[in-house]
Amino acid sequence: MPVSSQPRRVVSPCRERLRKRNRVVAARYYYWTELHRRREDDVLRLLCDNEFFVEERTIVNAIAGQNDYLTELIRSRISCRQLRRLYPGFDWSR
Repeated sequence: MPVSSQPRRVVSPCRERLRKRNRVVAARYYYWTELHRRREDDVLRLLCDNEFFVEERTIVNAIAGQNDYLTELIRSRISCRQLRRLYPGFDWSR
């Protein structure tokens, strides 16, 4: 059996949780900005203070890192019902 010169990358549980969190941050950003038509600065404050309890910079970085996913949500016009199925732990009905 050939031995690879590249070490195997193992995704740590912490890194995987951060990836999932950032994906939900992007989905919530989409929900508030696209479906509820709220202003970006208001949405950032809401995500920081009421939903994820992190600094604004963390939210901005999460959204930037999930730009492709956010673009896909916008392009596909994902509905609240679809978001509810993807992320059942959040309230998508406000």
